Order: sequence, then C-alpha cells, then structure tokens
Amino acid sequence: MALVAHNFNIPASTVRSIVSTFLHTSCIDKLPRGGNCTSKIEQAHLDWLTENLDEFGSHPIQWLTIKVNEHFQIQPPLTQHSIDRAINKLTTYTLKLTTYTLKLMRVEPERYNDLEHIEGR
Repeated sequence: MALVAHNFNIPASTVRSIVSTFLHTSCIDKLPRGGNCTSKIEQAHLDWLTENLDEFGSHPIQWLTIKVNEHFQIQPPLTQHSIDRAINKLTTYTLKLTTYTLKLMRVEPERYNDLEHIEGR
C-alpha cells in the first residue's frame, strides 16, 4: 500500500481506506454521503402553519417550532431550520405572502440619517 501511495502521491491512509471499502463492499464506486434528506414536515404541518401564520406571524421561529411540536406531538421534534424552510417555501412559492417577515426589527435613532452620521459611516 505504501508503494501505491507513493506512486500516486496520495496519503497511505487514503489507500487503506479505499482498500478497506472495497473489501467490505466489493464496490469501487463512491459510497453515498449524508443521511436521510427527506423533509419531516408533512402536509398537515404546512396546513397548520398556513392557518396560524396570521396569528403567530409576529413570534420568532423558535416559538413557532415549539408550538408545532406541541400541537402535533412529533417525536423526534422538528427543528427550527425545518420550520424556517417550510415557511420560506410557503411564502415564496405557494402563497406569495410578501407581508410576512419573521425577523427582528430594531428602531434606528433619529441621527442615523443625519449627514454627519452618514459621512462617518
């Protein structure tokens, strides 16, 4: 293996890994990476989010995630990232709801748009 690694100018550990994979699987193709990438969010979850987005639209994603998991008793629970992707999909493609934003807003001070402050930035 050391000779092969030297001839191809690759680490010996890589050669060992390739040989080990071949011995275990009898396959020279790359093994698929990653796990189950299917969405855990079902149509019932999307329907519930659609119905309640008006009421809960001002709350953060973390709070919405807790409410969805409590309502449906999902085990293992849905993640914030899954809920965020579902809402983005709903608002972008399905419902065209451009009025919803689930981001924090802050008040800018009055001097924010003063010429002196703008030149300082």
